[in-house]
Amino acid sequence: MAEITAPDKEESLLECARHIGSYCGNEVLDSLPSHAKTTVSADCCYKIIQTGYSCHTRLTLFVLQSDSEYKHANLTRVLAKNDKIFHKCDYATQPESQRYLSKCVEKIGIHCGKEVFDKLVYNKNNITGCCCDKLVDMGLRCHINMVKALIRTPALRDIDAVQFLKKSKKIFHQCQPREE
Repeated sequence: MAEITAPDKEESLLECARHIGSYCGNEVLDSLPSHAKTTVSADCCYKIIQTGYSCHTRLTLFVLQSDSEYKHANLTRVLAKNDKIFHKCDYATQPESQRYLSKCVEKIGIHCGKEVFDKLVYNKNNITGCCCDKLVDMGLRCHINMVKALIRTPALRDIDAVQFLKKSKKIFHQCQPREE
């Protein structure tokens, strides 16, 4: 069994901190004291979910152990609040059911789904008229839910989820027929 050395642990923690960023890290810390609300912005919720529960908790533990402001904090209460923040963010950012998503995939089809994905993720080519029609017919709700599911994949961990959602809406609206 391989052991994780102190430098590896440190690097892992730095990687977690890099993913969540200082703004969202501070937003979470401001929510942790027992008297504070457990409210984190949607932007930061996406970052927390992309970072993952393990990183989120390790960062909280690190702050509890190293920041004098939390020296006398009730560890159990703060970790319970940490969990509550994560679960609220998970709920707020999750797509609808797998059944709903599979119906969305059926509506757009594999080929057009790939075209939209390539435009969204890699900014490749424009979406063909036929696929734009399928995207619009599928509906914005389906499209956004599919994008929310994508955001949760490890391959897209480094994207800015909020910008990604904005870009997806822009792509959808560009496909909508214009009234003259």
